[in-house]
Amino acid sequence: MEFLIFSDTWLILLIAYIITTISLNLEAGYTGIPNFGKAVFVFMGAWAAQGIGIRLAAWIVEKQDPALAQEALEFLKNHLGQDYPSLVAAAADTDANRIVANQYIYPFLQDHPMIVAMLFIAIVLIAVGLAAIMGLIASYAALRLREEYLAILLLSFSELMVMVIFRQTESLNGGPKGLWAVKFAADNRVFAIIFGLVVVVLVYLYAEKLAHSPMGRAMRAVRDDEIAAGVYGRDVAGIRLKVIIVSSIIASLAGLVYIEANLAAQSLSFDRVYWTFFPWAFLILGGMANNKGAVLGVIVFMVLRRMIDYGLPQLAAGHSALIQMAAAYLSNILVGIIILLVLYFRPQGILPEKPSKTLDFGEILKQEEA
Repeated sequence: MEFLIFSDTWLILLIAYIITTISLNLEAGYTGIPNFGKAVFVFMGAWAAQGIGIRLAAWIVEKQDPALAQEALEFLKNHLGQDYPSLVAAAADTDANRIVANQYIYPFLQDHPMIVAMLFIAIVLIAVGLAAIMGLIASYAALRLREEYLAILLLSFSELMVMVIFRQTESLNGGPKGLWAVKFAADNRVFAIIFGLVVVVLVYLYAEKLAHSPMGRAMRAVRDDEIAAGVYGRDVAGIRLKVIIVSSIIASLAGLVYIEANLAAQSLSFDRVYWTFFPWAFLILGGMANNKGAVLGVIVFMVLRRMIDYGLPQLAAGHSALIQMAAAYLSNILVGIIILLVLYFRPQGILPEKPSKTLDFGEILKQEEA
């Protein structure tokens, strides 16, 4: 039963995936928006703590403890031969970022819990703001393109932003090497797990409340027939705009959880496979337009993959090196086959969509009489 021993890395990924999949469910499941650019919105949360957050933390150190900042600059000049104009510039440089973060910024933050709390709130707000802007940009395409073209455009937009612009521009997020992010607690992984669980609970409750509200019924109406929804007075463009922005904000919190757990990550870590296609697989497996199904899909997929990743190397042990190497890459193929079987035998997913909850007619009469 060793395969049931899950690491904190597995749990952090599970949490981040649940948040991302719920956000995708609001778009694709309830509103019919095929967002195949989810990775860029997740990445916005990571960028808030990396490219922006580490600069903000370095600026705070300069203002609160100039002597420490000067000591850091002297150290970098003597050991790296680089004369940085400020600690902010050093924190944004890939050569000095790790030294500045680990030797100066992290110890300073551990000694100033109030500053950490304010910095955490600021970075969360920055992540939310960045994701909202990206969602607003994406919404313009969502208002003008049909599903197939919109999916291709959002996928291309995500790849352009994450894999081209951010990966190739060092001034934004360290380029291919990436930057170290802000560390909010001595044990950043425990902090990430606690923060992630809080976000999961809040996001799930919000998604459930939204799904059973008049807005949720309007989202379904737009998904099923946007022309009919418009005829009945629904603001189709406004509904799509709101859903994309809210879902983008939720997805950015997943990126924030992930980067806080790992601290250092490259743009390549937020590729389309793990942060776009996997959430789609979770949603298809669990059931579209069902938040319980979205969560269950993530859990089933992750547990299944854990079992395959653990079991295949055990079966391949003692065989040729080629078989052992092939076993390491078979997990995604086997999981894909299982998802295809689910689509064939149960296309609605493990937990299919449920009818919207509305007031009973007798309850409506009682309210009118009261």
